[in-house]
Amino acid sequence: MPVFQHIGVLTLTDEATEADRTAIADGLGSLLGRIDGLRSARVVFDAGIKEGNSDVLFVMGFDSRADWEAYSVHPAHVEVVKTVIGPVLASKTFLQVDGAEPAADALV
Repeated sequence: MPVFQHIGVLTLTDEATEADRTAIADGLGSLLGRIDGLRSARVVFDAGIKEGNSDVLFVMGFDSRADWEAYSVHPAHVEVVKTVIGPVLASKTFLQVDGAEPAADALV
């Protein structure tokens, strides 16, 4: 089980297409097995129910913070960000979570 997570919420431009969304999911998913220490990748899209929501949520799981740091500058990751995500990105928010998930009773 990954112990370090990199979580991103992306808002895409109005010009982003379904093909762009598919390319983002495929691009991030393609990093599994190509970058040491990357153990999981999950990409989901907003249901489109409420206007103004962000478009993409991803959670990348790593064995350690050092693995995430290596991922963040890895050429394969940089290429996906530059060529697939960047051209249709309006805004982004990230957080990194270090450690196991909180117990259910710790969630508010």
